[in-house]
Amino acid sequence: MDEIIELVSNNRTFGVNSVIMNKRILFLILLIGSMILTSCEEDDICVGEGTPNLTVVFRNDFNTQNLKDTLTIYASNSIDFENSYLLYDKVFSDSLKLPLGGLNEEIIYYKIQRRSNSISDILTVNNLPTTEYVSKACGFRLTYKSLHYQTTQNYINYLIPNESNELKDETKTDLYIVLSN
Repeated sequence: MDEIIELVSNNRTFGVNSVIMNKRILFLILLIGSMILTSCEEDDICVGEGTPNLTVVFRNDFNTQNLKDTLTIYASNSIDFENSYLLYDKVFSDSLKLPLGGLNEEIIYYKIQRRSNSISDILTVNNLPTTEYVSKACGFRLTYKSLHYQTTQNYINYLIPNESNELKDETKTDLYIVLSN
């Protein structure tokens, strides 16, 4: 009889311990779940909001259709192209993205050569670089205001700039370059 009482009391103890363990597990699950839900933040990923490039589209002089051509383009901070760097080498395209430089570079020169012609055009871009805060992930970026363009007009007939005269993103064409045939 003592053995039966002992087994019954052990079953009650086991039942009470089981309820306490279930409550502890439930509490831990709720605690971990609430930590996960409250600790989530926006991802700090910078997507497409950096310093924009100048989007240039080349057009035909006879009609307003885009003109694909083989182009070689150099960029420089000086008109004599002493310290120039190659941006594109014999690229067959009708549109390109040209970098404008940093905060201290208000004038940049591009030497544009069509096909294998020895004569190049010089495109001069004057701009006023400014900084703009984007986000925690991206930090600051450069934007460009007061864009002004000039060319030597060897193979470039004329330029058609964007109406806004400022560069904040790459979604719009900033400059149309109309080439002679």
